[in-house]
Amino acid sequence: MRALYTAATGMSSRQTQLENIANNLANSTTTGFKKTRETFADLIYQQIGGTPNGELMQLGSGTRVTSLSRDFRNGSTQITSNPTDLMIDGDGFFSATTPSGETLYTRDGHFRVDLEGNLTTEEGYIVQPGFQIPQGGTLMVGSDGTVSALIKNENGSETVSLGQFELTRFPNPAALMAAGGNFYRATTAAGDPQSSIPQTEGTGTLVQYALEGSNVDVAEELITMISAQRSYELNSKVIQTADEMMQIAANLKR
Repeated sequence: MRALYTAATGMSSRQTQLENIANNLANSTTTGFKKTRETFADLIYQQIGGTPNGELMQLGSGTRVTSLSRDFRNGSTQITSNPTDLMIDGDGFFSATTPSGETLYTRDGHFRVDLEGNLTTEEGYIVQPGFQIPQGGTLMVGSDGTVSALIKNENGSETVSLGQFELTRFPNPAALMAAGGNFYRATTAAGDPQSSIPQTEGTGTLVQYALEGSNVDVAEELITMISAQRSYELNSKVIQTADEMMQIAANLKR
């Protein structure tokens, strides 16, 4: 019976939705994490007749998940005491270069300084355009991305300029490919990366001593999970009912 297969597509779609909700909830405390949301569409219809006034009689064949789109709205601000913690207030991504030379993008500004003084990500990727903090220097980052180091010496202290951050924007950030580790890869669908200094050309402001929290709303996810569970249960009831109807029809032949 058609109802069996139609209800099965509903259960499959809700299963995908629940798995996505689980991933969102699991990353509710992940720095810079952006939640994803499901988009559904109905499946192909079959015409089974028509009415005298010309109206079509069509039966659908269920639903499917068409996309899992990422929501890049800003997360909450988390104040820290670490000078290498940076947050982007607004649009844009930090960029970092892997040992293989690949450029990845992230909203996670939980950086550190390696043994050579380079500003890197937690994985050791070099934060672009490249900053080397002198030994014993304290990193200072302005809201416009200017980077300097405060160095104490015999004569007091000295401020050394280290360069300026550039943030990268994409025409369609929702099409970026998640690469794990809070990183994204550029894709053709995301458009060409556009780099500029903070507070220009639509990029956000840099905030030092702060990190961007996940934008997952736990209460919203739980409500959506309950709704998905109810829908899953109803579709399973349809399968059970269709099975009982087939059993009745089979018994009629006896």
